[in-house]
Amino acid sequence: MNTQTNNMSQKHQDGMAARKKWRKELRVEDTTVKQFNTITNGVFVKSADIILDNSAKCKTVLKVIPTDKKQWKAEREAIYLFTRNGRVMKIGGTRTGMHKRWGSYKCGHCVPERKMNNGEQYPGKMSVTNAHLYHTIEDDLLKGNHWEFWTWWLPTVKVTVDIMGSQCVVVAQTYHAYESRCIEIFRKESGDIPQLCDNADPNYR
Repeated sequence: MNTQTNNMSQKHQDGMAARKKWRKELRVEDTTVKQFNTITNGVFVKSADIILDNSAKCKTVLKVIPTDKKQWKAEREAIYLFTRNGRVMKIGGTRTGMHKRWGSYKCGHCVPERKMNNGEQYPGKMSVTNAHLYHTIEDDLLKGNHWEFWTWWLPTVKVTVDIMGSQCVVVAQTYHAYESRCIEIFRKESGDIPQLCDNADPNYR
């Protein structure tokens, strides 16, 4: 057992097989969050640190330390960046706010290589995307790297639509378009999309 393993909490040691299966190998991105934020007119602000959760009280191995707990829990549309050592690794979007989006990512913990409280393996019904991201970040934090969330809280857009003869004001879902534009801006600046990102919607390039 190496020094790194000796310094791990028990639950991180128990997750070695899961990390081996689900982590992705990372390369150093060229584009820093400072550079990307300059290109996007400074709309992103740091919203949380992502750190290891060494507590024995819960099974999950990651947690966040928000810069503003009230804003973090606000249910509103947002675009977010995952950053590693100050460099942009992923661009994502959410309709329901950062607290709920992070909760979804934490479901990546529930892979068959990990066990539930009853000692049985998880059934493996989690999102594959969430599983890869969750274990990649855990593995990288254990190696001493630093991860953060940067967030752009989007304006609320209301539109009036005719619903069966009545004029109704509804809140439009816009984050998908913002997310795709941000990914495309990143692509034009760096030559590729962030390595942990999906492709941008071609309708918003």
